[in-house]
Amino acid sequence: MVPDRTAEDELEVKSASKGKCAHLPLSKRVTKQVFRSWRTSQRSFLFTVTGFFLKFQSRFSWTEALSRRIAGVSCRIVAVVLLSILGLAPAVGVSARTPYVDTSTPPVVVERLESSALGLSLQQLHRRRYSPTNQGILVETLDGSKILAELNPNLPFNPASVMKVATSFLALCQLGPYYRFRTSVYSETKINPVNKTLVGDLFVVSDGDPVLRQAEARSLAKTLVRGGLRTVQGDLVIVGPFILDECGTAARSKEQLRRLLVRSGVRITGKIEWAPEGSLDTESKVLLLTHLSPRLQDILWVQNAHSVNEIADRLGDVLGGAEALQQFLIDVTQVSPDDIFVSRPSGLEHNRITARAAVNLLRQLYTWLNQHNMKMQDVIPVAGIDEGTLAWRFRDSDYRGAILGKTGTNPSKDGGISSLAGIAYTHDHGPVLYVILNSHGRITAYRRWQDEFLKRVIAESGGVGEYLSGHEEFINLYLPSAWVPSEYWTVDPEPAVAQRTAPKKSRGHSRRYASQRKYSSRPAGN
Repeated sequence: MVPDRTAEDELEVKSASKGKCAHLPLSKRVTKQVFRSWRTSQRSFLFTVTGFFLKFQSRFSWTEALSRRIAGVSCRIVAVVLLSILGLAPAVGVSARTPYVDTSTPPVVVERLESSALGLSLQQLHRRRYSPTNQGILVETLDGSKILAELNPNLPFNPASVMKVATSFLALCQLGPYYRFRTSVYSETKINPVNKTLVGDLFVVSDGDPVLRQAEARSLAKTLVRGGLRTVQGDLVIVGPFILDECGTAARSKEQLRRLLVRSGVRITGKIEWAPEGSLDTESKVLLLTHLSPRLQDILWVQNAHSVNEIADRLGDVLGGAEALQQFLIDVTQVSPDDIFVSRPSGLEHNRITARAAVNLLRQLYTWLNQHNMKMQDVIPVAGIDEGTLAWRFRDSDYRGAILGKTGTNPSKDGGISSLAGIAYTHDHGPVLYVILNSHGRITAYRRWQDEFLKRVIAESGGVGEYLSGHEEFINLYLPSAWVPSEYWTVDPEPAVAQRTAPKKSRGHSRRYASQRKYSSRPAGN
């Protein structure tokens, strides 16, 4: 879609058409007109350049000859040729789609620093007989002006769960950090309070809450019963991507929801139907209940800290699937489509990305978060401080809190994959972006090697420049949240359950069980 011209743009076009630049040579006039028209849009720019070119063909003999040669060529091709002459044509291999974020950065003169950190670390890999060709490494400053270490930065490797960083970035761009997923319950008519019957269908409308569990579905059934519903004389219709966390698929989720309704005392005379998202006219229905998820920012932090595959895959499906994520990566990282392949948004199965593309992704994410008054530790855990896959790495006092990152582990693909990507805070170079993609080796050995390599990089850069405090609050996505009734519907309060007094435990006994009660996610990809 071509954006409308602003009043300022219209004024500039009118000024140029009145001969404001007539005193300049033709080449400068063309260049000035090109830059003014560029602000409107790419499409209007192409036609403006071509029209300006043909406008002068009667005054200059060389354009008359050229215009006859291109008489059968479209205006778009003419404009692209002229752009190439002026040096404004887009780079080859860059996607023509409009990116989600501003990727227009001025060119930077890159300086490659002499570093012994990578050389010493590669010697360790050689002693283990791990080939350097199976490693993709890139460490560079935040502005990209200095490269501290690189090894095969343009070769694609399997990043495993590091792909969740891309899924998180796409979710932030499309939905925003404070977005909450909504699951609502509608009916065709109001519930009869006398016989406690709903005449018509019962609708459960979902926009794809990736952390909705059976506990919430059970709470939904009990809330409907407390509101006076006993019989549904119609169908149970699921609208949109409704999946319960433990069930895994939409088919099993809707069957489980019906089971929970029946067990709670709600009889459904019809069958279970499914309808696509947006197909239900909710304005003509009666709203009964609404459930809101935690903030997207909190969901992403738990997803990345504990590397929860289910959240990433379900979130990726809401965002358009693996193909949409792959195109987003191409747009944001500005690399060739051959350098990126996404099989699943969680990073499971066969995925590919280069270390350079992953560093560009981290840089764009860092910039986006700063523009929205956020920090990297709002979505990515701090090593040695935050819970999750990095909780027991970089625990020594010299480096605890100096590194944040996302891990990636898949022992069943590419001979064993261990990845790590994030930011290390150094004294001499400030925050440096790092991506380490290891394959064809033991996971535990690669993790120790990654830790030692990053410690050497920080030591060579003058030591730690900043210590992070980690995430500000403890997040448990799986605490049950209430279903809020609509204005017209009154729900009886949940009856209080008498609490039995637990026997007092010794201090050591309590500490031992407290560690078991800490939050831990279900199957994770590390």
